[in-house]
Amino acid sequence: MAKVLCFLAVVLLELQLATGAMDSCYDTQGLAHRCMPIFENAAFGKQVQVSNTCGTPPEDYCLQMGTRDSSTLCHRCDAGNPLLHHNATYLTDFHSQEESTWWQSQSMAFGIQHPSSVNITLHLGKSYEITYVRLKFHTSRPESFAIYKRSWSEGPWIPYQYYSASCKKTYGKPEGQFLRPGEDEQVAFCTAEFSDISPLNGGNVAFSTLEGRPSAYSFDQSPILQEWVTGTDLLISLDRLNTFGDDIFRDPKVLQSYYYAISDFSVGGRCKCNGHASKCIPNEEDELVCLCEHNTTGVDCESCQPFYQDRPWARGTAESANECLPCNCSGRSEECFYDWELYRRTGHGGHCQNCQDHTDGSHCERCRQNFYRWDIRMACQPCNCNPAGSLSLQCDSSGACQCKATVTGWKCERCRKGFHSLSEGGCRPCACDAAGSIGTCDPNTGHCTCKEKVEGYLCNRCQPGNFNLQPHNPAGCTSCFCFGHSRACTVAPGYEVYNIVSDFSQGLEGWRAETLAGQEVPLSWAEGEIFLEQGKQEAVDFVAPEKFLYDQRLSYGQQSLVLFRTQDSTSTASPFPVQLVLEGGGIVVSARHSGVEGHLNNTHRGEYMVTFRLHEMEGKMQPTMPSFQFQRLLTNLTALRIRMESSDRLGRFSLKEIRLTSARPGLSQPALWVEECTCPQGYVGQFCESCAPNFKREVPLAGPFTSCIPCSCNQHGSCDPHTGLCRCLHNTEGASCERCIPGFHGNPFLDHPDDCKPCPCPGQTPCTALPGSGEVVCTHCPPGQRGRLCELCDDGFFGDPLGRNGLIRPCSPCACNDNVDLNAVGNCDPVLGRCLRCLYNTAGDHCESCPEGFYGNPLTTSPARKCAHCACNLGGSIHGLEACHNVTGQCPCLPHVTGRDCSRCQEGYYALQTGIGCKSCKCHPVGSQHSHCHPLTGQCVCRPGVEGLSCDRCQTGFFGFSFQGCRACNCSHLGSVSHQCHENSTCMCKRGFVGYKCDQCEENYFLDPESSRCKECPICYSLVKEKAGKLKDQLTTMELWLQKPDCSRHKAHYAMLGEAPWEGSIHSRYLRKGAKAMFLEEAAELESSVSHAWSHLRNARGMMGCHGSGGTKACILSSDILSALQSTQQEIQLATEMLAAMEFPPEISHQPTNWSRQALESKLLARSHEEAAGLFEDIARRALVMSNASYLLLQSILADNATLEFRRQMEERYQGIQKMQQELSSEMEKATSKKTFASVQQIENLSQITTLELHPLLQQVENLTGNAEGLKQLAELKAEQVVNRSLAVQAGLERERWRIQQLEQLRQRANSAHLLATSSLSNGEAVFSKAKTFLSGLDGMKRHQGSQSLVKRMTAIRERGIMDTQKKARQVQRILGDSASISAKAWKTAGEVESLTKEDAQKVQAMFRDVKEENKHASKLQTQVDLTVAEISRQEQETEDLGSKQEGSGQVGMEMNDLDQSLREAQSSLERDIATLNNLLLNLGSLDPTSQTEAALNASEFQLERLRLHLAGPGALGQKLRALQQEAEQQQQRIEAFEKDLEEIQSDRYNLEAILQSFPEGCSSGR
Repeated sequence: MAKVLCFLAVVLLELQLATGAMDSCYDTQGLAHRCMPIFENAAFGKQVQVSNTCGTPPEDYCLQMGTRDSSTLCHRCDAGNPLLHHNATYLTDFHSQEESTWWQSQSMAFGIQHPSSVNITLHLGKSYEITYVRLKFHTSRPESFAIYKRSWSEGPWIPYQYYSASCKKTYGKPEGQFLRPGEDEQVAFCTAEFSDISPLNGGNVAFSTLEGRPSAYSFDQSPILQEWVTGTDLLISLDRLNTFGDDIFRDPKVLQSYYYAISDFSVGGRCKCNGHASKCIPNEEDELVCLCEHNTTGVDCESCQPFYQDRPWARGTAESANECLPCNCSGRSEECFYDWELYRRTGHGGHCQNCQDHTDGSHCERCRQNFYRWDIRMACQPCNCNPAGSLSLQCDSSGACQCKATVTGWKCERCRKGFHSLSEGGCRPCACDAAGSIGTCDPNTGHCTCKEKVEGYLCNRCQPGNFNLQPHNPAGCTSCFCFGHSRACTVAPGYEVYNIVSDFSQGLEGWRAETLAGQEVPLSWAEGEIFLEQGKQEAVDFVAPEKFLYDQRLSYGQQSLVLFRTQDSTSTASPFPVQLVLEGGGIVVSARHSGVEGHLNNTHRGEYMVTFRLHEMEGKMQPTMPSFQFQRLLTNLTALRIRMESSDRLGRFSLKEIRLTSARPGLSQPALWVEECTCPQGYVGQFCESCAPNFKREVPLAGPFTSCIPCSCNQHGSCDPHTGLCRCLHNTEGASCERCIPGFHGNPFLDHPDDCKPCPCPGQTPCTALPGSGEVVCTHCPPGQRGRLCELCDDGFFGDPLGRNGLIRPCSPCACNDNVDLNAVGNCDPVLGRCLRCLYNTAGDHCESCPEGFYGNPLTTSPARKCAHCACNLGGSIHGLEACHNVTGQCPCLPHVTGRDCSRCQEGYYALQTGIGCKSCKCHPVGSQHSHCHPLTGQCVCRPGVEGLSCDRCQTGFFGFSFQGCRACNCSHLGSVSHQCHENSTCMCKRGFVGYKCDQCEENYFLDPESSRCKECPICYSLVKEKAGKLKDQLTTMELWLQKPDCSRHKAHYAMLGEAPWEGSIHSRYLRKGAKAMFLEEAAELESSVSHAWSHLRNARGMMGCHGSGGTKACILSSDILSALQSTQQEIQLATEMLAAMEFPPEISHQPTNWSRQALESKLLARSHEEAAGLFEDIARRALVMSNASYLLLQSILADNATLEFRRQMEERYQGIQKMQQELSSEMEKATSKKTFASVQQIENLSQITTLELHPLLQQVENLTGNAEGLKQLAELKAEQVVNRSLAVQAGLERERWRIQQLEQLRQRANSAHLLATSSLSNGEAVFSKAKTFLSGLDGMKRHQGSQSLVKRMTAIRERGIMDTQKKARQVQRILGDSASISAKAWKTAGEVESLTKEDAQKVQAMFRDVKEENKHASKLQTQVDLTVAEISRQEQETEDLGSKQEGSGQVGMEMNDLDQSLREAQSSLERDIATLNNLLLNLGSLDPTSQTEAALNASEFQLERLRLHLAGPGALGQKLRALQQEAEQQQQRIEAFEKDLEEIQSDRYNLEAILQSFPEGCSSGR
C-alpha cells in the first residue's frame, strides 16, 4: 500500500508540475483550449472551525515516551497565553519541521474518547476539485476517524473516507478499497492502514479522492467522478483515540497523554472552473469566483453566457475546449436561448429572441409576416398593404401589393382613374356631369372637380349668379350680367341664334384697313374678297363696320370666324399670327387665333379659317379681366379689328368672310346664352337696366350701371328718374325738399303742406325752432344786436334797440381805446358803455390813462409801449418802487448809480449798496485794459498774463509786467523746479536739466522714461565728454585763428594788418601740423577699436561653430556684423591715407604782404579742413549707420514682428507730432512777424501825426499792442502744450520701449531656463533609462530558464529568497535521499543569480563612468559659455564706444547682463543636477551583489523624486515630467507584480515541500 501511495503522490507531483503553467485559455493563434487554475493547497491560510481545543481551562498534557526532541514529559496548554496555546490556526498555517506548531484537543482526562467526537470543519469558500486530503498528526494517529465533504454550500455532508481498525464495528463498513467496473464510484472506503498507534509522533494520513476508482483514467468522461472530487467544505470527524490500554486505570498522567493533535491540514486541488478559466478571483462581495473564459459564466463557469447558446454547455477537456459559441442572429438580435430540438435538427441550438428590424426565424433570417426587404442587408419594412384595396396583406420583395380590380397603387391605396370611395368591395365608378366637371372625381370622396362657376356633388348645376351650363364653356356656366344689379338670372326664352356676317359679296361692306399708327391703307375688292398687297409692310388692322359694334352683349361667349386667303400654300397652318382686337369704354383687349382649319378643299388651296371666342377665359386673351368687365366692354363695343402681322413669305392677303355669332328675338334655333334677370326692388327690365317708378340713379345721368335709389322729396314734390332732382312746393327747398325757405320755419319732414310757417323776426329775417320746447329764435339779428328776438345789444355794444328802458337807442360799439380783449365777454357796460376790463395796466372809463406807479402811452397801438410798472431798484433809487416819471419812467438814483430803474453802477464803479451808491473800481493803469470792472465783484479786466483784483501783478508762470501784460514762462513741467521763471524768462532747472525752459537734458544725462527725470550717464560717457571738451576747445582756438576780419573797423586798421603780422596768434604751419596729427591719431584709435571688435567677433563665431555665411540665425547675424565692421575699417583706412597724403601750402611769409592774399589762403586752408572734417563726419556717420544696423539685427532676435511694428508706429506718430510742432512754430513766427510789422508801420504812420492828434489814438495803439502780446502769449502757450505733449509722448515711447526690453529679457530667461530644463531632463531620462535597464536585469532573473521545472520556478527569487532556498534545500536533502541533484541545481541557480548581480553592478559602474564623462563635457561647455559671455561683454563695451549716439545702447548692455546672469544660473542649476545624478549613480555603482536591493532602490527613488521636483516646471517640460512620473508609476506596478510573482513562487515552493514531506518512509526506493 505504501508503494501505491508513493506512486500516486509522484504522479500527482508530476501532474502538478506539468499543468501548473496552463495559465492561458487560448494559444498563440487565438484558438481555445482547456485551461485550469493552478494546483494549490486550498486549505492554506483558511480559517478552520473545531469543536474542541485545549487550554480552556488551562490544562497539563503529557507526551508519549516515543516522542522525539522532547526534554520534558509534561507541558501546559493555555488558550490565553500566546506561547502556550494550540488553537485551530495552527492547522492551516505554514508548516515547519524544525519549529512545528499544532492544534490540540483536550485530553482524555476531559472525556475526549469514543463515543464523543471532535469535529474539524474547513470552509473552502468555493467549489474545488479536490485531489487529496493530507493530515499530519503531532501525536499518534486516531484509531477511528472519518472525512466528509459537501458538494455545494449548505448541502448535506457526504462521507469521503473512513479510517478505523474496526470499520465494521465503528462505521458499519467493510474494510477494503476496491470497486468493480460498473459499481457506484461515489462511495466512501474504510481502511485500517493508518489506524495503528505507531508512530507516536508525526504520522501522516494521505487520502486520494480518485484512488480505487475505475474511471480515474478517463476522468474527463466521468461526470460521476467529477462530482465526486467537487467539494466546498470538508469535515474531519475524530471518533476514537489510540491507546496502549493503560487508560482503564484512570491514571491522570496517563489520561493526560491521550489527546488529538494535528500539526498540518492540507488539501490539494484546483479551484473548480470546469476547464474554462485559468484563475479565480474575489468578486465585489469578496467571494471567490472563476474568471471565466470561453464565453462562459457563473461561479464555476458552469453555464454559457446569454448570447452564446449555439451548442450545449460542456466541460473543457484535453481533447476539446468546448467553448460556448455565439448565436447566429444575422446581426438582428442580442438575445437567444438553447433549443434542443433545433440543435438536434441543424447542429446549432441558438434560437434567437426579440429579433430586430422586423425579422423572424430562429436566426432572424427572414422578415416577419407582412414585412419585406429587397436586400438581405437591409432592415425589413412593413408592407402596409391597404386592407380594403389589396387581395393579401403580404407584399412581394419589392414591396408591391396585389390589388383588387378597381384599385391601383403600390400599396393598393387608391382607386383607379374614374373610380372613387375605396372600401372592402373595391371602388365605385364616378358619376360627374361632363359639362360641369374637370377630369374625373376625387378617388377618395367621389366629389367631382367642378369648373369655376359650377357646383354640386356631381357638378351638375351653376353657382348662384351664373346660368347656362355648357360643355364648351371653360367656366362651365355664364355669369349673370344684369348690369351688376342682380345675381339671379335664367335662360331668357324667345331668343334665337343670329349671325352677323360680312361675305364681301357686294363689295367692301364698310370694312377698311389702317396701320397700327392709324394711317389708312387702301383695300381692294374682287370676286367676293377684299385684299391688300402685304409684301414686307408692317402689321395692318382690318377695321369692322358699324354692324359689328356697339351693344354686342348677346355675342358674349360665342365664336367669331375669320376666313382668309394667302398666296403662300406651303404650310397647312396659319402662316403668321392673326389677332382679334376689341375696344370699348377705354379698354383694349386682344386674342390670338384659337384654331386654324386650312385647305378647306382641293380647289381652294391657301384658304384658312381662324376662330375666336368672345370670352374672358379665351386662352390668349390679353389683358385678363373679370367676366363682368368683359361683358361691360361688349355693351359698348367701339371697335373690332382683325390684325394681320407682316411676313416675308406672303404676297397678297385677302379676307373672304367674317362671321360673329349673336342672338335676337325669335323662335328658331334657341340662343341659350341670353339671360333674363330677376331684378331687386328699384329695378325693372329684362337686364335690370332701368329704375323703377319713384326711384332714381344714385349718380345722376350715370347710365344703367349706376344703382337706383328711392326718391326723397318729403311729399313736397316729385323727382326725375335720371337726374333725381325734386320739384319742391309748400315753402320748401333743397334737393329733397328737406328745409324751409328763408323767413319760414317748421319741419318739412312731417309731409304736410303747412309744415313751413313765417318767422316772427324784424324784417322777417330767418329763424328756427328750438328742439324740445319748439320756441322760435331769430338766427340772423342785425349787427350789434342779440337775443331770442334781437331785443338786446351784443357784447361790445351798448344801447336799447327796442326802447324797453326808455327811448330807443340803436346799439353802438364801446370806446375803450383798444385796451380790452376783443375776444373776451363783458368788456363794457351794455347800457351805459363804460369800459369794465381795461388791459395793459390802463385805467379810466375808456382806458385812456396810466395808473400811479406805472408809466407809458396808453393810447399807442403797440401793447409793449403802453403802461408799464416803474419797478425802481430799492438799493439804487431814492423814493422806492412806485416813484417814477409817468411818461419816461425814470427813477431818482443815488450817487454813481445809473439806469432807468437805478439798478446798475456807472462805468468805473461797482458794488451797489442800498442808500449809499457804488464804489470806485481803482483799476491799475498798467495791468488793466481799461478803467471798467465787474459791477458786482470789482474785478478789473486784466491784460494777458496779469492777475489780481486791480490787475496789479503777473500770474504764476508769467513775467514782465507792462502795458502789454505779462509773458508766459513756458517752463518744462519735467525739468523745471517750478512754473515761475526769472524776470529774464529763464527757468530754475532740476538737476540734469538745462536750457532756458529746462526742456533739455544736460550733456551726459539722459531722460529716464520711468521716472521722467534726466539721469546721469555712466562714467564712460564722462570720459567721452572730457575728450569732446578738449576737442571743442581746440576747435574754438582754430575758429579764433581763422575768424574773418571785423567789417566795422576803420580802413586804416586794414592797412596796418596788411603790413604787420597778426599779433597774439601762432603760425599757421603749427596749426596745420597739430590738426593733422590730431586727426591721424583719432583715426588710428578708431581703426584699432574696429579691428579689435572684428577679431573678437570672429573668435566668437569660431566658438559657436559658424563656418561661412550660413548656419543658424546667430551665425548669419554675426556674419552681417563682421561685414559691417570690415567695411567700416576700410573706410577709416581710406580716410587715414587721404589725410596722410594731404599737402599743406607753404608757410605764410612773415614779411609784410597784402591782407587779401592771406585771407584767401586762410579761406582755402579752412575749406580743406572743412572737407577733412566732413569726410570724418561721413565716416563716423556710416559707422553709426553700421552700428544701428547691428543693433537692429540684434533686436530682430529679441523681438517679433508685432513688437517692431508697434515701435515703428509709435516712432512715426512721434515724428508726426514733431513735424506738427515745427509747422505750428513756423506759423506762429510768421503770424508774430506779420503782426509786429503791421504794428511798426502803424507806429511810423502815427509818428507823423501831431501831438494833439496822437492822444486819441494812443489807446488804440496800446490795444493793438496788447492784442499782439496776447496772441504771442497764446502762441507760446500752445507751443508749450505741444512741447509738453511731445515730451509726454516721448516719455511714453521710452516707457513702452523699456517695457518691451523687460519682456525680451523675460523671454530670454525663459528660453535659457527651457534649454537648461531640457538638458537636465535628457540627463534625467538617460539616468532613468539606465536604472530601468538595471531593474530589467533583475527581472531577467525571473525569466531565467533551468533544465528542470523546479529550477524554473525558483530562479526568480530575489537575494533574500536565496537564503530561504538554501535552508529549504537542506530540509529537502534530509527528507529525500535522491534530491541531492535538485539541491545542487538550486546552488547553481544561486550562483547564476550572484553572477547576474555582479554584471548589473558592472553596468552601473559603466554608467557612472559615462556620467562622469558627461560631467566633464558639461564643464567644457561651461568654459565655452564663460568665454562667450566674456566676448559678448567686450563686444558690448566696444559697441557702446562706437555707437555712443545710438539710442538704446544701454538697453543692449542690460540685455547682455541679464543673459550673462541667466547663463550663470543655468550653469549652477546644471551643476547641482549633475551632482545629484553623480551621487545617485555612485550609490548604484557601490551596491554589494549579496546585499538587499530594496534599500538601494528606495534611496535611488527618493533622489530621483527630488530631482524631478527640482526640474518640475510649466509647458512642455511639465508634460515630459508627467510622462516620466507615469513611467515611474508603471515601473512601480511592475515591481509589485514582480513581488506578487515571488509570493506565488514561494507558495508553490511550500506546496512542493508539503508534498515531499507527505511522502511515506521508503518512497524513494519504491519509486
